[in-house]
Amino acid sequence: MRVMLVNPKFRLPIDTRTTPHLGLAYLAAVSEEAGYETIIFDADVEDEPIIEAVKRFQPDIVGITTNTPQVKQAWRSAAAIKAVKDIPIVLGGPHVSVLPA
Repeated sequence: MRVMLVNPKFRLPIDTRTTPHLGLAYLAAVSEEAGYETIIFDADVEDEPIIEAVKRFQPDIVGITTNTPQVKQAWRSAAAIKAVKDIPIVLGGPHVSVLPA
């Protein structure tokens, strides 16, 4: 199984340092340990559009993390991925944990 973990693009109006998303790194490590081929797509630092990454990697499932300020971008990312490949997409992270559907 091929797993793609996504941190959606999110820019604050102030200059901030971009650091790797620790939660996605933990999930990737557990997924790889279970035998899944896993990549992390961090839209804050990637030059490639997410759609191109999906076409290239061909994941079987996508996990998208989101906090409340970036939830709309997470929804846009999920819709864009679904338009290219009809696969399960799971949203997680602080917003989903606090405000589940």
